[in-house]
Amino acid sequence: MGETGKQDDPTKYDHPVTMFYLDNDRLLLTHYCDAGNRPRMAARVSPDGKTVEFDFLDVAGNTQYGNMQHALFTFIDADHHTEDWTFKLKGDKLMHAHLDLQRVKQQTASAR
Repeated sequence: MGETGKQDDPTKYDHPVTMFYLDNDRLLLTHYCDAGNRPRMAARVSPDGKTVEFDFLDVAGNTQYGNMQHALFTFIDADHHTEDWTFKLKGDKLMHAHLDLQRVKQQTASAR
């Protein structure tokens, strides 16, 4: 995932990566944050399956700049979902980010 119009240059931009995995009967995530740490969170799925909420478990690495505390994924349809992330800054101040993500379907040469 990248910013529209911005060239992906790993020497200038650090991109976080989030890995989702099953640990026995729990869905977990580890967020490899560009703040230099790796928080883990455990999922709670809504009864209708349209939202998955991740609650903070623990964090590895340096937290001097803060760390992710919470994530909420809302599935709108097969091509559209939102993400709401909460980052805890130094001094326990919370910062929120909202992403509205939609799949872009590329046109084939015959459809142009």
